[in-house]
Amino acid sequence: MMSSVCFLALLPLSLASPSEYWALATPAVRRARSLQGSEAARALGGRTLSKAESKMSKVWCGPGERYNGAAGAMWYANPYTAGCSKASMALTYVFDGKVHTAVEGDLIKMTCDNWQCPVPKVVDCYRDRSACAADEWCMVITHEKWGAWAMGKDGHTPNFDQCGQAYNEQIEAIEAQGNVNNATVDALKATRDAICGSSTVGVANGIQLHGMSEDNLWKPSHGRCVKYRLEGQSCIPTLATTGSFANAFVRRALTETGHYPNGGTMERPLACGPNLVCTGPTFDVLPSTCVKARPRDVCYTGPWWDSSRCPRTSMRTPGMSRDWAIESLQTAFLLFPGEVASPMTCKYWTGSFSTFTQGVRNVTYNIFQALWPRHLVGEYPTLDQLYQHMWNQTDLDLAALKPEECDAGAEVDGRISKALAMVGSWSHRPNLLWSLIHFVMHNQPSPMSSQAVAASEALANHLSENFWCNDCRGFFTIGVLGTVGLPPKSSQGEEHARYWNLGHNIASEHVATTRGGHPWINPLEFAKAEGVENPFFVPYETSVEMWHVEK
Repeated sequence: MMSSVCFLALLPLSLASPSEYWALATPAVRRARSLQGSEAARALGGRTLSKAESKMSKVWCGPGERYNGAAGAMWYANPYTAGCSKASMALTYVFDGKVHTAVEGDLIKMTCDNWQCPVPKVVDCYRDRSACAADEWCMVITHEKWGAWAMGKDGHTPNFDQCGQAYNEQIEAIEAQGNVNNATVDALKATRDAICGSSTVGVANGIQLHGMSEDNLWKPSHGRCVKYRLEGQSCIPTLATTGSFANAFVRRALTETGHYPNGGTMERPLACGPNLVCTGPTFDVLPSTCVKARPRDVCYTGPWWDSSRCPRTSMRTPGMSRDWAIESLQTAFLLFPGEVASPMTCKYWTGSFSTFTQGVRNVTYNIFQALWPRHLVGEYPTLDQLYQHMWNQTDLDLAALKPEECDAGAEVDGRISKALAMVGSWSHRPNLLWSLIHFVMHNQPSPMSSQAVAASEALANHLSENFWCNDCRGFFTIGVLGTVGLPPKSSQGEEHARYWNLGHNIASEHVATTRGGHPWINPLEFAKAEGVENPFFVPYETSVEMWHVEK
């Protein structure tokens, strides 16, 4: 159809480098440059176009890729030697005294600062809010408006009111009245011409106004649709575009390093797609990478730990009940290196070594005592109450047994082996420990007490020294403390909640409930390919929704 064809008349090889400069050259200079470029092109050697390429190309665009000065995918685009591009639409044009036709994708003897000519249009999604597809977002760039001020010829400011057709029609209406002398009409026109710097209607100080408005010409914000980043691709953390306080466009989020100012516009197409989250630059194991966001209120099953007791699956309201807090404290209370002495062994409870395990339990108790949110779950249990709570379940005080009595009972079916198995199962539920950590940290006051700040730091060291699993303990020491250090000295509760959210995310990337086993056996890519990978990254906002209680 004729409506889809563009007719262009060009000077022979109107070269651009870039075009806005060469357009200012005289025709003679441009013709001379064209001849120089043609001679340079003929002097170059290299491979020739294949038959298929020759058939596709109706014009000569150079001998092809990998000859001197024309390497790469756009070998045809050198404006000096080849002067070609690919047609972005069906068109008919003149080159070297001949008429050429082309369909979209053909090589054409035309340049325009782009590998395609004419340069394809880009819809401004800042104005057309429905322009982007489902897998795209509107990347908006905003700058301080320069405006029309002093941007016209010789430093004049274009006048969009008096230089357009509407004002000229007012002058013509005065002239048509017949009762106004010619001198007055001439004065009106002379004044208009002086204001506009031109006697041509629609030209204001060198700027053609036809088809333009001041708003379009000097707009400070414009946007284009770009593809979302996919899982595993690099990214920049962004603010939410959903919820009660949603932004209209994607904007940068503040990162821990402050590298991206909070709220700035996105000037790179690096926003993660829906249901993905950007880990950020300080997430050392996968820095600034799009990953699936771990959903709230779920504990994943895996081959290492027992996740059958899960506060977030049980409670659909934020925080913890007192019962869950006490049960989680009971698990945390048993922290001790499992390869040295596990709670399921008599060594942990009896004999000379039990003094060391008791000392660690006392430290654990003191740490959570300083962090306990009494305003939500009541008073912190005494040590005696906590022990009694445990022995009521086991029906046996393991710490009161003599070493030989415990050892004998551990070898046969009965009360002792059953009690050891029960406390051993408590120490295999680290999700309860982490649940308790997030619960207490998300409900700290601001300012925190000096004891609570010290307890947060002590807890990090305590996990590094006493977490049950030596592999987990090692990665927490290297992957978390070795990367982000100890919790902040700040008394602001939110900073501690953010630290423990980040630390747990780093640790979770490594664990068996994410990968299906040890990282040496199961790289993330392998776990994903085998369909056993679970999302591990909990956005801070999701953590707040789960654990912070408004009171």
